[in-house]
Amino acid sequence: MKSYLDLIPISAGIRRRQNRMTILCILFSVFLVTAMFSVADMMIRTERGFMLSRHGDWHIKLDGIAPEIAARVESRPDVTAAGIASSFNQDGDLPWRIGEKRAALYGTERAWLDRIFHGILEGEFPENDGQVMLSPNAADALDIRIGDFVTLHTPAGDFSFTVSGFGADDRDFYENQTFLVGVYLTRTAFDSILEQNGIGEVLPSCYVQFESAAKAADAMPKLREQYGLPDGAVSENTGVMGIAGESENETVKNIYGLAFILFFLVLASGVLMISGSMNTTVAQRSRFFGMMRCIGASRSQIIRFVRLEALNWCKTAVPMGMAAGTAVSWGICAALRYGIGGEFATTPVFSLSPAGLVSGAAMGVITVLLAAQAPARRAAKVSPMAAVRGGHPAVTSRRAARTDFGRIEISLGVRHAMESKKGWCLMTASFALCIVLMLAFSVLMDFAQLLLPSQAPSSADMALNGYANAMVLDRELVDEIKGIDGVENAYGCSYAEHIPAVSSRAGISEVSLVSYDDTLLSYAEESAARGDLSGIREGTGKVATVFNPDNPLQAGDTLEIGGISLEVSCSLSRGLFGDGPVVVCSQETFDLLVGESKYCLIGVQLKQGASDETADRIRSFENDDVIVSDYRESNRQDSATWLASRIVVYGFWSIIAVITLFNIVNSISMSAAARTRQYGAMRAVGMDGAQLSGMIGAEALTYAVSGLLLGFAAGIPLNRFLYGTLITPYFGLTWSPPAGLLAAVSLFVFASAAIAFYAPAKRLRRLDVTAAIGEL
Repeated sequence: MKSYLDLIPISAGIRRRQNRMTILCILFSVFLVTAMFSVADMMIRTERGFMLSRHGDWHIKLDGIAPEIAARVESRPDVTAAGIASSFNQDGDLPWRIGEKRAALYGTERAWLDRIFHGILEGEFPENDGQVMLSPNAADALDIRIGDFVTLHTPAGDFSFTVSGFGADDRDFYENQTFLVGVYLTRTAFDSILEQNGIGEVLPSCYVQFESAAKAADAMPKLREQYGLPDGAVSENTGVMGIAGESENETVKNIYGLAFILFFLVLASGVLMISGSMNTTVAQRSRFFGMMRCIGASRSQIIRFVRLEALNWCKTAVPMGMAAGTAVSWGICAALRYGIGGEFATTPVFSLSPAGLVSGAAMGVITVLLAAQAPARRAAKVSPMAAVRGGHPAVTSRRAARTDFGRIEISLGVRHAMESKKGWCLMTASFALCIVLMLAFSVLMDFAQLLLPSQAPSSADMALNGYANAMVLDRELVDEIKGIDGVENAYGCSYAEHIPAVSSRAGISEVSLVSYDDTLLSYAEESAARGDLSGIREGTGKVATVFNPDNPLQAGDTLEIGGISLEVSCSLSRGLFGDGPVVVCSQETFDLLVGESKYCLIGVQLKQGASDETADRIRSFENDDVIVSDYRESNRQDSATWLASRIVVYGFWSIIAVITLFNIVNSISMSAAARTRQYGAMRAVGMDGAQLSGMIGAEALTYAVSGLLLGFAAGIPLNRFLYGTLITPYFGLTWSPPAGLLAAVSLFVFASAAIAFYAPAKRLRRLDVTAAIGEL
């Protein structure tokens, strides 16, 4: 042996069983971080592709700029692509028709539709002013194909074009309806048609794609200053910029910060487990380090020995943890891609994540080195006399354990848990972090559910809507639709804007009035954030409002509309119509305030597995005044997103729970093993097996109770903070303690303590007194 360090592999071979627990702690921690960061990396890649396909491959948009400014922006060295487009009649309000359908006109160029939106689905972009590209719904709505002639009807006359292809900048919008057709023209043809109709120049918007989102974020303030553009003229593609971490949106910035906090907490859970295990391992080996001092090892050599021994554990644990974490991330990604599909149909499966692998390896090695500092210093302080005494190092106490409250074994068990302040703090913090993470992620699940429209009880699979919310749908149509085979339910509502009103709330002079039929009122009960809807049903002058940041109305306010006094008795977290002061009432109250009228919206919910014939029957109600929209595909995507969120979050919950369980089992087992001689002496003076078991149980219960108290003390305020940051400002829901989750967490903590107690207690009941006292 040339060096004391040569003892490391020898010690590892002799203490293979004891070291196995520490190696497993490192493995589990590396596994957790690798799996979490790998899945997050794959989800970001998937979402980036999804955002590009849904919102376009552009970073910033410059509205209403002159063509020469657009040309100068496009020539910037950090710009990879740019496209210019002008639009007219996007909502189809004006009597411009392509065939018999309303027409939305776009004057653009190939780069905008192809490179920015990847929107050319079939054929080619128009090569001359006599060609036109139509949105994909035109093929069925107008029964035309590439090469056919179509006529654009305008107030100034008709214009004929040859169809050169099909495509759209917003494919989802056009594919879900047939009332409006997108007409994509060359810029010269677009300008010519508008000029012949006496419409002045429509300034274009320039969509700019930079080399990276970071360069786009850096360019935005410079472009505003360079060309004197107002703030509203420069906007970002929030979906693309947000997923890259470069968004200016305050809500997205808040989410960045919350994500960082949660990732930090996950990392901390692994650090605590490794630190606790190493702390106990070194404490068990005081005699070994004392013997090294006896044969001449210095304190600095002992410190180096402990550090290198810890790194030696990493040789096995880190690669295995990285491999296990990668395998689990592949499994989760495979479940998302093949089991859920939709938005996640392009999720990479068998791809290695550099971020996940580097994070896992760095976390394992760096944490082990940091965790080894304190145990190494403690080992260096072991005196040669410890080699003579042997066993667990004595802990100096100024007073004996309190035995006047309860049984002696309980008092000793509590003392054993608390005598090593660092070990107690590490175990308490491990439990507390698990609780904090569960309480934090539960808010994220609530937030995700509220964000997805398909998760609302009033979510419709198909909808009939009067054009521009015109009230043109007969009320009897709801019952007729309910009778169609394959329809689960249907509801109707009326809507009127700019209704003069006098309110007790300052700043309100007009409101938007919405009627809910009985079905909608039943659904709305689940969305009641404050107050109740009972008075609205009874028609006793009670109304509700829908919470949104632009709506100052609150439950308890009063209104007067048309000389009729009303009281806002309820605030809903979400509704059918969004921004501004919205007042929801029964159909009877609506008729009283506005006059009897038809519905503007009929929502249709289909049965599971409803056939296309059912959808075709509902679509047959479409005409020039009635829009029929099909939301089935978007609902499927939302449901897939919600299921994926649950899979990921519950998966992380399970991993964190297993790690916490493993940590306490490991700690209790190692603590019991370190005190074997003490327990043998207690048996020798008359303590029986049941009392020894009680002592172990009290130690485990002490860790559980202290962890539970600290976890609740930190987790409940964090839960409330996250709720107040993510949910209350946008949905009006007030926070309340999550009693069900708290009960489940408490059950898990005490169950973990019981599992950790079982094996050591069983071993101690079989303890041989003579062998235990004589054990080295």
